[in-house]
Amino acid sequence: KWAFGFPNGSSAFGQPAVVGGRLYVGSDNGYVYALNASSGCVYWSFRAQAGVRTAISVGAGTGVSLAYFGDLKGNVYAVNVDTGTQVWTKRADPHPLTRITGAPTLADGRLYVPLSSLEEGSGANPNYECCTFRGGVVAYDAKTGAEVWRTYTIPVTPKRIRKNASGTQLWGPAGGAIWSAPTIDAKRGLVYVATGNGYNDPAAETSDAVVAFDLRNGRLRWSKQVTPNDAYVVGCSATA
Repeated sequence: KWAFGFPNGSSAFGQPAVVGGRLYVGSDNGYVYALNASSGCVYWSFRAQAGVRTAISVGAGTGVSLAYFGDLKGNVYAVNVDTGTQVWTKRADPHPLTRITGAPTLADGRLYVPLSSLEEGSGANPNYECCTFRGGVVAYDAKTGAEVWRTYTIPVTPKRIRKNASGTQLWGPAGGAIWSAPTIDAKRGLVYVATGNGYNDPAAETSDAVVAFDLRNGRLRWSKQVTPNDAYVVGCSATA
């Protein structure tokens, strides 16, 4: 029916969101677009500080609906869905290699933002002090952007562990990035996330795991590390 080419863009990572007859989508060059879902015509575009890999989450703000998303430099945005005007923005984590790849999850007036990074890739440089990044979730007031709580997937702050052959200080534990959108369990008062690999050995028990945080305060409630031999069957017998 119609096609839209991202100007000066080469790829679009996140799936589009369609709300109220408009389609919201971001691209690798940092632009987020609001398009007419029927015709593809552009209502507005917004330029973030880096590429936008997340899907767009849309919900009510203060008297107006807002579009929420993150970028590949770790920034979170709330934008007026009617005009594309920025309402608030926050740096989700001070670590310089933080990125946001999973869509922020909106629930009951809060925005739950997952933290990820590619820091372990820097470990190939013998002069880089790898690694200090920890995955996590930051909860914001969806209307104002005020931080409500933040929790890391690895509770222990990284410490000096040893030096490599070049004499560079190495740190740990690190890793446990969250690449996808958090899932809200309102009945149990939990937010679930899936974590990535650990960045050093031995890996933290909360890496490569399913982790549950308390919705109210972010306290880590439980985690289950997943191994290649694990198999889960829900709703039927293992022989079905």
